[in-house]
Amino acid sequence: MKYVKIGIVAEYNPFHNGHIYQLQLIKQMFPNCKIFVAMSHKYSQRGDYICMSWYKRKKIAKKYGVNKFIKLKINISAQAAHIFARESVLKLAKKGINYLVFGSESGDAKNLLKIANILKNNKPEYDQLVKKYLKQKGLSFPRATNLALQDLTGSNISMPNDILGIEYVKTIVNENLPITPIAIKRTIDFHSEQTTNNFASASKIRQMVAKNEDISPFTPVKLKDISNRQIQQTYPKFQRIIKNTPAQTLAGYKMISEGMENLFKKQINSPDYDTFIENCVSRRYTASRIKRAYLFVLKRIKK
Repeated sequence: MKYVKIGIVAEYNPFHNGHIYQLQLIKQMFPNCKIFVAMSHKYSQRGDYICMSWYKRKKIAKKYGVNKFIKLKINISAQAAHIFARESVLKLAKKGINYLVFGSESGDAKNLLKIANILKNNKPEYDQLVKKYLKQKGLSFPRATNLALQDLTGSNISMPNDILGIEYVKTIVNENLPITPIAIKRTIDFHSEQTTNNFASASKIRQMVAKNEDISPFTPVKLKDISNRQIQQTYPKFQRIIKNTPAQTLAGYKMISEGMENLFKKQINSPDYDTFIENCVSRRYTASRIKRAYLFVLKRIKK
């Protein structure tokens, strides 16, 4: 009997019980399946280090049923939602997946498909609305796209996984991919501070690791397998790069746009990483946007 191919996009930062739950559900829905995971390599979508090595994440996810892995390098993994989602789905599509499974706050793939089709059929109006919010209001790109989407569809998609979900589904719709999206309702919110039964979000687990708390109820991962390397530790190196590099050269790095090089020069005497990010955040630039630009400068990745 022919098996079906299931695609997942993940960071596994770290791998936890919520991921096990998702894999078990997939196995129940499709007993005869192969699971392909497009997984971030070293850097997260927020421009941070992933807390476990690629090899360790791969090993543990395999144990729970993942068959194949696709490596998402920094040019995809540390990008805004629309680029991260699109490039990941296109990579999975090349493997011939039949279904794309993702966690979502709403758990409503039909609604996401409906929204994606409205956006596709009204692309000029949508693009105009995004431009209007970016130009007239000076808003950040995620905020502008969310407001444009609300204006066109009446839907407010502001939760992290629904934002990724709509971008996955938009890619399927816009590229006419023969892939069926399946949204699984999340057991716990993306950045939730809460723990529910044996579930905790990845960010909550990372916070627990930082405090040396017991994470064993929420993940099969051992504390010793989680790296204590923090992006904050790179700040002195980043300061040297910004101070010693002409603004014109900085402008040639990926993610640096609209005079961001001057903003970085202006704020580079901030005492530490977190203060630097905070000082650069504005209505136009979200913290995630600044963090990603920081990473690309740190790695000296050119446009």
